[in-house]
Order: sequence, then C-alpha cells, then structure tokens
Amino acid sequence: MAASLSLHCHNRPPLSLDNTLLRNPTITIPMTAQNSTNCPNQPHPCLVSLEKCSSMSELKQIHAQMLRTGLFFEPFEAGKLVGFCALQDSGSLHYARLVFSQIHNPTPYTYNSIIRGYTNQNLHRDALFFYQEMIVEGQIPDRFTYPSLFKSCGNLSEGKQLHCHSTKFGFASDSYIQNTLMNMYSNCGCLVSAKKVFDKMVEKNVVSWATMIGAYAQWEQPHEALKLFERMESENASPNEVTLVNLLTACARAKDLALLKTIHEYIDENGFGSHEVLKTALMDAYCKCGCVSLARDLFDKMQEKNLFCWNIMINGCVEDSDYEEALLLFRQMQVQGVQADEVTMVSLLLACIHLGALDLGKWLHAYIKKRKINVDVALGTAMVDMYAKCGSIERALCVFQELPKKDVMTWTALIVGLAMSGQGEMALEYFHEMQGNGIKPDAITFVGVLAACSHAGLVDEGIAHFKSMADTYGIQPTIEHYGGLVDILGRAGRIAEAEELIKKMPMAPDHYVLGGLLGACRIHRNLEAAERAAKRLLEQDPENCGAYVLLSNIYKSSRRWEEAKRIRELMVKRGMRKPPGCSLIEVDGVVHEFVKGDSSHSQSLEIHKMLEDMISRLKKAGYVPNKAEVLFDMDEEEKETALSLHSEKLAIAFGLLNTSPGMPLRVVKNLRVCSDCHTATKLISKLYNREIIVRDRSRFHHFKDGFCSCKDFW
Repeated sequence: MAASLSLHCHNRPPLSLDNTLLRNPTITIPMTAQNSTNCPNQPHPCLVSLEKCSSMSELKQIHAQMLRTGLFFEPFEAGKLVGFCALQDSGSLHYARLVFSQIHNPTPYTYNSIIRGYTNQNLHRDALFFYQEMIVEGQIPDRFTYPSLFKSCGNLSEGKQLHCHSTKFGFASDSYIQNTLMNMYSNCGCLVSAKKVFDKMVEKNVVSWATMIGAYAQWEQPHEALKLFERMESENASPNEVTLVNLLTACARAKDLALLKTIHEYIDENGFGSHEVLKTALMDAYCKCGCVSLARDLFDKMQEKNLFCWNIMINGCVEDSDYEEALLLFRQMQVQGVQADEVTMVSLLLACIHLGALDLGKWLHAYIKKRKINVDVALGTAMVDMYAKCGSIERALCVFQELPKKDVMTWTALIVGLAMSGQGEMALEYFHEMQGNGIKPDAITFVGVLAACSHAGLVDEGIAHFKSMADTYGIQPTIEHYGGLVDILGRAGRIAEAEELIKKMPMAPDHYVLGGLLGACRIHRNLEAAERAAKRLLEQDPENCGAYVLLSNIYKSSRRWEEAKRIRELMVKRGMRKPPGCSLIEVDGVVHEFVKGDSSHSQSLEIHKMLEDMISRLKKAGYVPNKAEVLFDMDEEEKETALSLHSEKLAIAFGLLNTSPGMPLRVVKNLRVCSDCHTATKLISKLYNREIIVRDRSRFHHFKDGFCSCKDFW
C-alpha cells in the first residue's frame, strides 16, 4: 500500500511569510490559538506497535495495517505515523512527506512534526516553505509551531516576519515562544531586539534568564551578563546549571579571570559545586583565561573524566605552551581507555607544530588512521599545517590532495607553509588553483601570498596582490599585510619605497614592520635608513634588544666601530642582553632542548666533542667565525667559543651523533638564526652530506649541499 504513495512538488516562490498570511484571508486568527488534538484514552494496538518500532521496514508494516483497519484516516493516528517518520533517527523525512500528502485533515501536531524534522536535519529553507504551505492551506499554528521555525531563520528579516506571525496568532505573551524568540534574535546578532522581548515578558522563568545571559555571553558582553545575573538574584529568581554555564562562557570569552573567580565562589557557596557540567565549564573557562593550574586542580579532583574533560585539559596545556604536559595527558588518557576524537588530535598536532616534532606528528597521523577518527575539515587542516610547519612540505601536499573537503583555512595552511619553506612560486600556483575551485581567500591567505611573493622575488606581483585585497576582495589590509609588502620591497633593495609605504600606512608601524625594514637595511647596507628605522623602533619599544643587535651589526659592517661600541655600551648600561637562544631537535620521537652554552644534557661530553670536530672541519673548509655577532666585550678566543655554543650548533651536533648518516635533521629555534650560524650550517650540510631544516621564529631555512633556500636573505 505504501509503495503507491506519491508526492507532487511545486516550484517554490520566493519566501515572504507576511504576504503568505495576507493572501489567505480565510484564516481566522483566534484570541488564543490552541492545539485541537484530542488524545484517546486507550491507544490502538497499532499505536502501541508504533511506539516500539525501531526501523522503517517495521513502520511500513504498521502503516499498511493502519490502512487496512481504517485507522490511518483518523487525523490523530495518522499524525503519530508522520511524527515517527519525521523525528526518529531511524525514520525517513521523505517518507513522512509522502504519508502527509495522503492525510485529509492533518492536525497542527502533524505539521509541526514535519517542520521539526526539517529543522533537526538542518533543512531550514524547507521548514520555512512548509510553514508557508501550512498557512496557505488555512491551518492554524499552535505554540509548538514557532520554536522550530525560529531555529530555521536564515536572517533577521525572516525572524521578524515570524515574530509578527506568532503575535498575530495570539502567542505574544507565551513564555515558550518568547524564549526561543530571544534565542533567534541573539543568533542573528540583534541583541537589542532580544532584550526588548525579555523586558516585555510578564513572567520570566529560569530559561528566560539563562537565554538572555547566554545571548550576552555569545556576543562577548560579559559585564552585561553579570548585571543581568545580579538582577536575577534581586528578583528572587533561582539560577540553574545553564544560567551558570552561560555566565562562565561570558567570563571565558572576555578572559576576565577576576569575574570568573567570583562566579566560581558563587557556585561553591550555593551548592552547585558537585555538578559535573559546571566543573567542566569551569575548567574550560580557567584554561581560556590563562589559568591552567586552577583548571588542572579541578581536573585532578574529578572522579570520572569524560572525553570532553580530557580535550579541555589537553588543549589548555597547548594554549599555555606546555606541550610536553599535553602529550603526557594524552598518554594517560590512552591508559585509562578513553578514545580520542578529532578535537583531541587537532590540539596534539598543534603541540607537534610548536615542538617541531615531525616523528610524533607522523605517529599521530597513523593513530588517526588506525582508530578511524573522522578527518573533518579542521583536523585535515591541522594535519596539513603540522607537516608544513615541521618541514615536510611533501607530506603536507600529499595529505592536502587526499582530503575530501577543504575550506579556506586548509588552502591557507598549505599556501603559508609553502611560503615559509621558500617555495613561493608553488604557493602562488595553489593560490590561483584555490580561486579556480571557488574558494574566496581571506586576510590570513594574503599574509601567505605576500610572503610567497617576497621569497620568490616577485615585487610587482606582490604589489598587485596587495592592491587586490581591497579592490577585488573587499579586505582591508592590516599591519601584517603592510609588513609583508615592506618585506617584499626591502628584500628587493627598494628601501626608499618601503619607507614611503610606511609613511602612508593608515596605522602606526609596529615592531614587525620596522624590524622588517631594519633587516632589509642590514642586508643592503643602507645605514641612513637603518638609523631612521631603529630610532622609530626604539621610540616604540626601548627594550627591543633585536633592534640594538641589528643596528650594531650594520655599524660594524660599515666599519663604524665607534657607533657599534656606543650601542654595546648602551645595552650594558641598560642591563640588556639578547634573550637566550633555544633550539629543539627531535630524535626517535623524543624532543631534546638546547640553550646557548648548554652543558646539562646527558650526552653533553659527546656533544661538545662532536662540536669540536664540526668547527675543525668547518675551518679547514674556509669557515671564519663572524665575531661581529658577539656584542659584548671579551677577547677574540672567548667570542669564538661563544659562537660555537649557539643553541642550533649544539642541536645539530646532537643530531649528527644520534642519527644515521644521510638522515635529515630538523631544528626549531625561538630566535632569528644569526649570520654566523647560517654560514656554518650551510657548510655543515655539505661537509656531512645532510639536509638540515631549521625553522626560526619567522621562516624555514632548508640547508643542502652548501646552500640555503632563503638565498641568504632572512
């Protein structure tokens, strides 16, 4: 019987709900619309079977039986059948529409079931068009019709039309309708309208307060949320868990630790401290406010930890730059038998990026495959980003090509990774391919594009891309984009144009822009421009050690010894020293950390012997230490020793000791690579026949056969 059903679909007109209501004057709007459904006292056996139904095949049998007995032609019973099809996980919305088309007098419950079904499956336009059909057919909505419709509103205009409808049908003072209406206005970004609905409510229940507080939290107005909470208390309205969770969300988004601690005290003092949902929300809020230690206290005291708790704590450690602790937590999570998900993996891959831990990243990739973790767009992007920023651009490209779905962030991760790796031309090729695939670039994409143009020496193309941001894509350049264009001009030796650009910037240049100009002046030995850039940089940040170092080196390269000496003395007078260099290298899945002059490693003796061998072989190959990199007064031998103990040289020596011949070495450094280490590493790559990938604070250096991918400009 069911196979004979059919549904005729009409072309849908443009959605205009107000006009729909006006075109059908036969609808009588009652003073108070009510659900006219009358439930029988004794359910029919078919309805009992329907309640126990677990699949569509069973439902079709029940449907056939209802048709044979004539029960299907009763509106209430037929509505139950439609409700099961539309709302159950095992149901079929398409079949529900087929059944609905055969009902002569559907009740509001039946219409509502279809609307809810569309909304639950994110078919929001279908829900609104079906409501339009309902009005055209002369059916009167009830109080359960509008909440689902409000969730389906795609814009403020539709929401306001539905608001008018609910008022016309007599639901202006229905608290259930008003609560969902507030939520709709909040989701559309119209807090003023949400607040008007709230203020007009005659009776505010706990859901009303929680919804309005949640709206303020969503739009990062934590202090308004707190004011409303205080008003709630003054009106003797008791909060529930949702209210407090929304307050905690407001604190987290504002990163207001003081306010967060106040709410925490309230939770403990008012008997909410044992609620697991609130404990989890508190953990999350403390992590987002940068107080991971308090979050960890809550975490350690929890009797049962679900996946969500583990993810919060792991991500909190990553955000707090405690990457080793994040990985340790993941190991504990595995021991306790908690299955990781895509959220866990994104956080762990981010830890690998900061540690430069490619082997660990590969292991996590294998874990994802073995555990069949869903690779959504976010996880796919994190995998591309990890491989690119750990110096394995080939694997990043392979993962990128295999991803079934890519968004603008996925393309951007690859473009930025290629640019950082010195493969500017390829980055631009993917930028053009991205647009060919209909993906519109965003502001972050253009940071990568400008970096690619800089590395490829494409000055005119870089300028054209910069101009296209506002002219073609409607993206206003930020300080990062201006810094990228300054870098392009500076790399090409067009210092005067770079200075002119800085003068015309709509915002004051920051240390990134001025530092880029100063670096270009060092490369091209433009002393006058360097002095101007350094002066502005030090006016902004008198403690910027890097500016003193660069300026001193420029003076030395120009044989202005007195000025160089004056800079050194000024640094000593101000008690300034370069921050200690720190380099990380991963061997056999373990990350080893070295600082300048380090002798704390368990293999320190062997490392220093290898270092002596390296320096000896380098000198035979013509290496002369660049003692100008040592800014402080010491004899020449001490300067040479200080240079030999730079952190990246120690990390490279350790890598040569502990890896097989020919294996690439990957080093991550916290500072810019100095010119002495850069020269030395080029020679080491040739003498030891090793590819050495060094990621400093701004880019990659791929050393191979005595050359570097940066072409000696960094």
